[in-house]
Amino acid sequence: MAIDEVIFLGAGASAADGAPIQSRLFNDYFANGPHRDAIGNSLSQFFMDFFGIDTANHPNINFPTFEEILGILELSINRNESFKNYPLIPQTPKIQNIREQLIFLIAKILKSKLENNRVNHDALVHRLKSRSLLKKTAFISLNYDILIDNALTDIHDFMDLGYGVNFTNFDMQGEWRWHKPGQNRTINLFKLHGSLNWLYCPTCVSLTITPKEKTVSTMAEEPIPCRSCQTQMIPIIIPPTFFKVMSNHFLQQIWREAEQTLMATKRIVFCGYSFPDADVHIKYLLKRVEVNRGTTPEIYIINNHDGKEDNIKEQEKERYERFFSDKGKIHYLEMSFQQFCQNGVRP
Repeated sequence: MAIDEVIFLGAGASAADGAPIQSRLFNDYFANGPHRDAIGNSLSQFFMDFFGIDTANHPNINFPTFEEILGILELSINRNESFKNYPLIPQTPKIQNIREQLIFLIAKILKSKLENNRVNHDALVHRLKSRSLLKKTAFISLNYDILIDNALTDIHDFMDLGYGVNFTNFDMQGEWRWHKPGQNRTINLFKLHGSLNWLYCPTCVSLTITPKEKTVSTMAEEPIPCRSCQTQMIPIIIPPTFFKVMSNHFLQQIWREAEQTLMATKRIVFCGYSFPDADVHIKYLLKRVEVNRGTTPEIYIINNHDGKEDNIKEQEKERYERFFSDKGKIHYLEMSFQQFCQNGVRP
């Protein structure tokens, strides 16, 4: 079935249902002082060594952003350069361990904040289903959380959820069994930066989904072995940095499927996405789509919220307008994600 609309979910969409914005992640984690577990102790020492931050003195902390920290770590790994007391060598891969712990931290915070809260995502899927629009809609998400995943699987019991890749669960029995999407029955959800319920085996080069569970949030304390080869599985999550590594086979496949869907859609609705300069990979994807299809789809931007300053809105609008070729097809709306979920854009 032809796709009329692709709904693009940025961080603001998850924030509407309680997810902390990137600039608040460290503050939320250390709000009650340093955590006395392995990750908490390690990260507290890291913040002191790299930024002179005492996490026990939380009220006075001006934390760097995830993007800044992970960008530094990614460059260190890519350039094969280490820092004093933070080596890269296989025997003590401290830089790699800190990077992994930060990813686990993202997962833990999102799990605690979003445990039972997806009001707007539920409203979005309910609206699409009630208006017989769900089959003509696809989703692209930059978020790791599974708000939209669970909203879709809980509400649309007559369709299958497809991520654009094959999971080991298609042949698995028990609690992790996942139904293979059927032809002409699939609602597509492309998660371009990975997901909290995906586990990757680097030995089997396979991907396993843990339905409805944010399994990455517990992997630091409870490593999960691959059921085929017993290798410890790892998260498939691309952190929010300028230096995103997209070499994973499954992510490349997902990006390709997303591109094909965008090539055929009539309109794209960007929700909670400010189109930041750092997202070069996203802009490359969208420009490939626009140039190769020979026309700009209708573009709707939904990113308003109470208290948002006019100059911020103007900057966002300018970023979209300077990027897409046909300026007449760009519609920057004074609408919040909550309002869109309830009413749509009525194009």
